[in-house]
Amino acid sequence: MPEMTKSKRVEPQPADQPGPETKNSPRILLSKATEKPKNKLRIHWWRLGFIAFGIFAIAIILVGWRVLTVGTQVFHGNNNASALSQLGRLIVPGDRELKNDGNKRTNFLFVGHGGEGHDGPYLADTIIFASLDQNQNSVAMLSIPRDFLVDLPGYGYRKINNALAFGLTEANPSGGDELMLKVVESITGQKIHYYMRIDFNGFRKAVDDLGGIEVNVENSFTDYQYPTYNYGYQTIKFEAGEQHFNGEKALQFARSRHGTNGENSDFARSIRQQKLLFAFREKALTLGTLTNPGKINALLKTLGDHVSSNLELWEVLRLAEVAKNLSTHSVITRVLETGPTGLVKAATGLDGAYVLQPRIGLGNYQEIQELTKDIFILNQVAKEAAPIQIQNATSEKGLAETAATTLNGFAYEVTSVTNLKTTRYDQSFVVDLSNGHAVQTVAQLKKRYNAEVVTELPADITLQLNQNLNGNLNQNRNLSLNPPKIILVLGRASVTTVNNQAKPHLQKASPTSSI
Repeated sequence: MPEMTKSKRVEPQPADQPGPETKNSPRILLSKATEKPKNKLRIHWWRLGFIAFGIFAIAIILVGWRVLTVGTQVFHGNNNASALSQLGRLIVPGDRELKNDGNKRTNFLFVGHGGEGHDGPYLADTIIFASLDQNQNSVAMLSIPRDFLVDLPGYGYRKINNALAFGLTEANPSGGDELMLKVVESITGQKIHYYMRIDFNGFRKAVDDLGGIEVNVENSFTDYQYPTYNYGYQTIKFEAGEQHFNGEKALQFARSRHGTNGENSDFARSIRQQKLLFAFREKALTLGTLTNPGKINALLKTLGDHVSSNLELWEVLRLAEVAKNLSTHSVITRVLETGPTGLVKAATGLDGAYVLQPRIGLGNYQEIQELTKDIFILNQVAKEAAPIQIQNATSEKGLAETAATTLNGFAYEVTSVTNLKTTRYDQSFVVDLSNGHAVQTVAQLKKRYNAEVVTELPADITLQLNQNLNGNLNQNRNLSLNPPKIILVLGRASVTTVNNQAKPHLQKASPTSSI
């Protein structure tokens, strides 16, 4: 028998030892000297990464808390909400919306004033009513002149810029904001959901905190009487085109009142202020600002020293989110101005001061309220720019001119008026010759005058191409080159409507002062 060989007992090897080598097994060389350090290195980097992540997280929390606490000092809402309570609203999920009118339209009031170191520190220098339509991703701004006369309780008719100063008392530090809100709500007929007030120094520092802003200057102008900080005068200049403004230059652009080239009116100044507001929004929402905690912290600290607002921090963040979807083309700008199509007129106060009041009568805000209510629709009418001819088919003299004055104040394009020989029409009607290019204009005229709409001229109605508006309106147009696309025929039933829209209400009070 063949001799049996004894089997050798194979001892189990440690995990880091190679097993017994056999005839068919591949030759694998492992080195303890190199393997052990690899395990140590992997553990080392894991620990280091964990520590680094922890430090980073703590830093983010500290910076975030700093921004939160500073931010809540500025944006604390009406109830002075604490940082912790606002933090809860920031992190709790939900589809909370900005306050609105039920149709996602949110109204704001922005007020600028001199502040410490300026004459009349609490006299409002900038008053802008703004409305955000979240359905259309559009915003409208209406500037109210500081010389506009309003009835301030206990003071009679005064310039609106006094409201902030008269309402502010030691017993009620927010009384000035409350009175200004109440007054602007009465003028516009709109509920104002949020307000923000900032002084000159705060505005200047905020622009510098952002690293400056980019502004498109429409007209070159020079102001030889711009006030200095030591109560003297200096000369400032602005060149047309895209300009980079630091805080001081932006403040000068906003405040200048004696500029050349048509930039010497409050109306021109109001337009410049609206430009600055939008430019500030543009820079604040850039990636370089939003991703820079230091810049955000500096901005909030500046605002904390110079701003009053009823916005909470979560509302600011939600507003920033909404504002990112807005473009320059979606911004509507209007100013309460004098002139043929303006809704206000110049007057003289009892003390001889220059003042402004509604063109249809002191204290009568009917037209202004219509403008603010329909400002988004009227912007569409203005874009259509459909030439309108008004034909008076009544015996009421001047009815067409009166209607034209009213319509042009709301950005309709009335180019001519005429009187018809016939007075047989009782109801007004609109002849739409625009081939569907003036849908909103036709709809609004139909609504305003309870009119029918037709697309063909009746036999006794002709298009008049030889009569323009009188000297008080947009005149001197060649109607054959730009013929009317819409004809508004005023019937007998429109007499009361037209006159009521333009008739001044009886004044219940006279201005006691205008200072």
